[in-house]
Parts: sequence; C-alpha cells; structure tokens
Amino acid sequence: MSRSASPVVRRKVLAARLRRLRLAAGLTLEDAARALEFSTATMSRIENEQRLPRVRDVRDLARLYGAGDDVAADLAELVEASKEAGWWEKYSEIDDDYGSLIGHESAAVSIGEYRGSTIPGLLQAPAYIRAYLTDAINPQRVNPFTPKDISRRVEVAMQRQQILSSSSLQSYSAFLDEATVRRCVGGAAVMAEQLHHLVDLLDRIERVSIRLIPFDRGAHPGQPGGFCLLRLPEEEVSDVVYVDSLAGQLFLETTEDLTRHERVLARLQDIALTRDETREALLETARPTGG
Repeated sequence: MSRSASPVVRRKVLAARLRRLRLAAGLTLEDAARALEFSTATMSRIENEQRLPRVRDVRDLARLYGAGDDVAADLAELVEASKEAGWWEKYSEIDDDYGSLIGHESAAVSIGEYRGSTIPGLLQAPAYIRAYLTDAINPQRVNPFTPKDISRRVEVAMQRQQILSSSSLQSYSAFLDEATVRRCVGGAAVMAEQLHHLVDLLDRIERVSIRLIPFDRGAHPGQPGGFCLLRLPEEEVSDVVYVDSLAGQLFLETTEDLTRHERVLARLQDIALTRDETREALLETARPTGG
C-alpha cells in the first residue's frame, strides 16, 4: 500500500506497479488489453494515470501477470484508496492541473522552488493574493474573476499553505530573485505586509527556508523561468518538476529534467543570501522610504 496520503500520488503508484508487473511478465500493452477485453488505448490510459481501473480489473491483471494474492489485494486496496477525494476537490475553482499540483504538494517530503517575479503561492499573504489575481491574472482572462471568485481562491490558498506546517513535509526551500520583493504588488502597505509575512514564516517554521538572490549577483540559471521541484516519498514513482507559464502548466518527470532543475537549485544555493541576510533584507525592504 502507498504511504502517501495524497490520492494523486496513490494513482501514480498504482499505475507504476501495474506497468512494472506487466513488463516483468514479458507482456505488451496489447496482450494485457486483449486479456481484459479492453482497447490498447484504455490500457495505456490506466498505466499513464489517466484512468482509474476497477478492483476487478486489477485482480484480473495480477492473475494475468502471475502475481500472488497478496499483490492482488494490495493493488485492490490502492484502487479504493485512490478513489478518496482530496480536500481540494470540493472546490469547483480548482482545475485539473492546479489540483494535481496541490496533490503533489500534499505528498511531498521536500519542496524546492525558484521564482523570478512573484512570491511563490505557498508564501503569499491574503492581500497579496487578492492584488495578484486582480492585477496580473484577471487581465489575461476572457471572464475575469469576480470578488467572490477571488475570495474563494484565497480560501483555497490558505488551506494549501497548511502543508508548510505539516509533519510530512521535511523541508521547503524558496529562492527568490530580488525582483519578487521589489515589485510593489497591491501597493506599499500590501507589499510591506507580504514581506513581514515572509519574515514571520522564517521565524516560526524551521523547515521553511527563504533565500534572496540580489540584483548584484548578476546573471544566474534561474532566470529563464520559475519552477518547483517536488520530492515524493514513493520509490516507485519519480519526483516532479512543476512549471507554470502563460503557455500552460507542465509536470516534468524525466531524469534529464529533474537533474537539470537540481543543478539550478544547487547553483542558486551557492549565490543566494544566507537565511539571516535574507531576513534582514526583507525587513529593510519593508521599511517605509525615509523611515
């Protein structure tokens, strides 16, 4: 049974186990599909997390693959557990990609991310979220968010941020370009509140690390774009890099993608201000001009 409390990751584990069992049995997707009287496309969707199989299906597959009763029972349990709804699924405002991100965050043992122009979602204060949705996101939309829509999204964000205090998350590291704290989102008062919120997180939650990269550090490998690297507790599934842009949201899982983003985080670790230096820089930036 998967250790993860996230149905998103349970589904990934289930798909990975079914694929591994099929390959160990020396069977193709076509062989498995034929035995279950499925189309090959349906079998492919099961192994790619796009379709949740029935309990009967996984028991039949376990028998086909020559797995024991204990394996079949474990697969059946994973199917049932994968049906459980994540807390985010009650919100119609959350689309599939955002729900997948939250599901991965809920399961992660560590999270590392870089942002070049906005404060990361897990670190945003409510007033900052409202201002960002109003001034940055709404102009992109054919149907802009209403004040009620924005309030619901703030509610989602606040619940999402509880992961920072969860015992399941061992570490959270955010590298912020200086532009993220210099850009005055929502006005001076809102931005000062946001910066003090970052300091409060640093002071209150030891597992949270926030490191600034000053302008005077020059060019660095994070500049091409922000990303989030989520490390999962399951050995059977890969870690995930999440990338969000105007072109859409991507979840990258190849070894090459993971290695490249790990290298970027390692370089940012070398050039960023220390935790204490970052804290002082945040407080200095939050002070009123001339104050």
